[in-house]
Amino acid sequence: MPNRIRTPFIGTRLASACTALLLSWPAYAAGASLAESGQSLAGAGLPGVPACTSCHGAKGEGMAAAGFPYLAGQGAAYLESQLRDFADGQRASPIMGPIAKGLDASQIKALAAYYSQLPAPFDKESLAGHVDTYPAGDPGAWLANRGDWSKVIPACIQCHGPGGIGVGADFPALAGQPAAYLQAQLTAWKAGQRPPGPQGLMGDIAARMDAQQISAAAAYFAQLPPTAAGQPSGTAANSEKAPISSAGAAPSPVERSSGAPPSGFAPPPADAIPDNEFGKVVRQGQDIFLRTGEHAGKFVGNSLNCVSCHMDAGRRKDASPMWAAYVMYPAYRSKNGHVNTLAERLQGCFAYSMNGAMPPADSETIVALESYMYWMAKGAPTGVKLEGQGFKRLPAAAQAPDYLRGQKVFQKNCVLCHGADGAGQKAQGKMVFPALWGDDSFNWGAGMHSVPTAAAFIKANMPLGGMDVLTDQEAWDVAYYMNAHERPQDPRYTGSLAETQQKYHDAQTDLYGQTVNGHVLGSAAPPPGGSLRK
Repeated sequence: MPNRIRTPFIGTRLASACTALLLSWPAYAAGASLAESGQSLAGAGLPGVPACTSCHGAKGEGMAAAGFPYLAGQGAAYLESQLRDFADGQRASPIMGPIAKGLDASQIKALAAYYSQLPAPFDKESLAGHVDTYPAGDPGAWLANRGDWSKVIPACIQCHGPGGIGVGADFPALAGQPAAYLQAQLTAWKAGQRPPGPQGLMGDIAARMDAQQISAAAAYFAQLPPTAAGQPSGTAANSEKAPISSAGAAPSPVERSSGAPPSGFAPPPADAIPDNEFGKVVRQGQDIFLRTGEHAGKFVGNSLNCVSCHMDAGRRKDASPMWAAYVMYPAYRSKNGHVNTLAERLQGCFAYSMNGAMPPADSETIVALESYMYWMAKGAPTGVKLEGQGFKRLPAAAQAPDYLRGQKVFQKNCVLCHGADGAGQKAQGKMVFPALWGDDSFNWGAGMHSVPTAAAFIKANMPLGGMDVLTDQEAWDVAYYMNAHERPQDPRYTGSLAETQQKYHDAQTDLYGQTVNGHVLGSAAPPPGGSLRK
């Protein structure tokens, strides 16, 4: 949720002083950094005209008590875009509007660069490693860490990174921002009083939140991080030993977090895992599902998590939910030509989707995942295809999927999160937006490399937060584009591309071994195993 900026009180005289400074840039560009130029701007208040530091602190740390946000450590591109929005009136503010209009493009860029280079007022590494327990009575923690999929509200951390530390240029840090400030911004988005942001994501998401959810989410992030001095930078400290409790009474997430389909079987509420020895193993499986590399790293060769494809911790229908998969095994699979147990099916996920190694069938990892799936499927009929199982297949494409059309869809809808190179984005080394191709993605043996499978997933689940906005044709085209890039080799590779293609990839919709843009896909694939090889 990109946050509002009340950057400095800078009047006309200050703007003139800034201009004088900036005019001298060519003269000292070789010896002065952009940050130093920005610092001059931020601190160059003239008599009667407060500087940026008056509201945002000497180091851009903000003033929580007064509701002024911190700017330090936020992305330069994000800060610059917000100042431009204030300047051209897209964001209405009686304070920031006149200030931003008094700055020219060079001054806006200098200020943004300066604040982006200041250290954040909290330890990003520590907060990224923090795992909240999101207790049942804390709707703010649930929204932040798990979302509310009954309203198609993804978890805040799915875009803003672990602990809300911020990701890239477009997803600013939320941790430690004043609760009143965050609440005001969410309310403004909900009311259409603030530009909806890139791809309209925040406008859409905030519109689905009720007033209690907005208050709870704001309170949660405000109290998250400790400062370097060990004191909370928002309203209250947080630790794993003392789970956060959001301010105000709000409905328990039990009432709205089941992720159940509108009819048919419904898994138990997400926060109803039993508090006993069996429940401990179920939670272990849930942890593996949500943070696979952290909890099963010796079997993972990329930066993906199970939840990268199985949305809402494996609960969301039409995103291959685990409760629907559990009841269908043992089952014959043409992929390997024999009846597979559930354990073997999970082993395949690690070998292909996670580009890693197969855990032993009796390992803690497999047992925990099976227990998690069993708990979700408790009471469901076995051997029966449940509504919402797998990925909902699309009708045949009206036009043959096309690389160039898919590229345009990707640039418009996917680059924001996954990057122009499809490599995804990380925060403090932790994957936030998964790689779609390349060495850190799923390999040529994964189910998602099939264009129909990818198209079905994309249509139902992407873009995150604005799902089901692509036409069927757009989903087909962008799936083709995504899978027309090189990725790690199929672990079943025989040593011959043609032989491997004939044996495992003979479907017309399988791009392995096909020539796209002059390149034979699979011919330059890095070996499988990814990070496990290093």
